[in-house]
Amino acid sequence: MRSVTLKKSDERFEVTRRSGIAYGSSFLTDSSPGVQPNPSAENCENIMQLWDLFDRSIHCWYKKKDPFTQSDLLENEEEEVQRLISQIRISLSLRYREKLANRLVTLFKDAKEEDTDSPGIAVNSLRNFIKFLQLNSNLKCPSISLSPEYNIYASWKDECKAFSVHFLPNGDVRFVILKPNYRHPERQIRISGTTTTDILMEMLLPYRVNDWISE
Repeated sequence: MRSVTLKKSDERFEVTRRSGIAYGSSFLTDSSPGVQPNPSAENCENIMQLWDLFDRSIHCWYKKKDPFTQSDLLENEEEEVQRLISQIRISLSLRYREKLANRLVTLFKDAKEEDTDSPGIAVNSLRNFIKFLQLNSNLKCPSISLSPEYNIYASWKDECKAFSVHFLPNGDVRFVILKPNYRHPERQIRISGTTTTDILMEMLLPYRVNDWISE
C-alpha cells in the first residue's frame, strides 16, 4: 500500500475542511471538487423552504415588536386631522370658521382620493396653521391649498398685493410678500423669508401687511 505524505499546505486544508464540517458549513469552506456534495433539487428546495420560514418569522417578530403598522399610523393621523378641523369649526373665534373648516374637509377628501396612502393633510402643518389663527384672529379668511407634502398653504390677496404663508410641520413658516413698486410701476417688490409662526406678523410690521389682510 502506497503511503501518502501530506505537505503543510495539505495539512492546513485538512484542518480547515474538518473544522468546516464540524460547524455545519463545509459547503462554504471546502471548495475541493472531490469532496463537495452535489446539491440535488431536493436539497435546494429544502434550503428555500428554510429561508422562507426564516423570513416569515422575522416579519412576525417585527409586527409583534411594533404594535403600530403603517396603516395604523395613517389611520391615527387621519383621525387627528378630522379632530383638528372640528376644533376650527367649534372653537376658534373666527367669523369665517365654518367656511374655513369646510374648505379643509374638501382638501382632505381630494388628497385622499388622489392618493389613499397619503395623510390627506399633514397633521403638524395643520396644528401650526391653527396656532397662527389663534394668535391672529383679526385676519381675513385666506385662500387655502396644499403643498405637494400636504402642508397648509394660505394666501391673502388685495388688488396688486399678495401675502402667502407655507406652514411647515416643525413650527416654522415660509412667507412671501408681493407688492407694487410705486417708483417703478412696471416692477414688483418681492419680500420672502423663513421664521417661526409666533413672531411672523410682528416681523412684518414694517411692510404694513396688516393694513390689507386684517378685517
